Amino acid sequence: MKLKTILGLLVALLLAAFFGSPYLAVHEMRAAARAHDAAKLGTYVDFEKLRESLKRGVQAKLLGSERNAEGEPSAARAFGAAVAGALLGPMVDVAITPDSLARLLQGQRPAQAAVGGVVAPKSEEPLVPPEALETRFGYEGLNRFVFSVKKKDSDDEPVDLVFHRDGLFGWKLAELRLP
Repeated sequence: MKLKTILGLLVALLLAAFFGSPYLAVHEMRAAARAHDAAKLGTYVDFEKLRESLKRGVQAKLLGSERNAEGEPSAARAFGAAVAGALLGPMVDVAITPDSLARLLQGQRPAQAAVGGVVAPKSEEPLVPPEALETRFGYEGLNRFVFSVKKKDSDDEPVDLVFHRDGLFGWKLAELRLP
């Protein structure tokens, strides 16, 4: 009888750790952002996947949703997106840093977050205190977890930070969905 109870508790603890681990990762990441600890924040990020995700997302926005009868974007739109994509790659590589992610987690809009500094922001937009942020958490499957953040009472769409499972209990930020 005691063995079943112990096994039941062990399974419950493992399930709690398995499903609770992304919440802990987001909490630790936000704490690192508030503490201006770029090195610790960087340990929660897969920069290669994150940058590629952002490039694909911006490229898709540039192509737009207008399609011809064959389901393809217009030639002019495709050409414009290709040229912009060639310029975009190096800009994304420079803009996605632990510092810019810290500013996103602290409520700055993506455009301002990419240009400011964590300790002394170059942006005119101040960092937002945690109580002035609206956040949402949720799974999109066993291996994908989304943390959304925006300012309370703002008409802006939230920025979605998508975490992918890294091992059994670890999580890494691997996608960024901009409004």
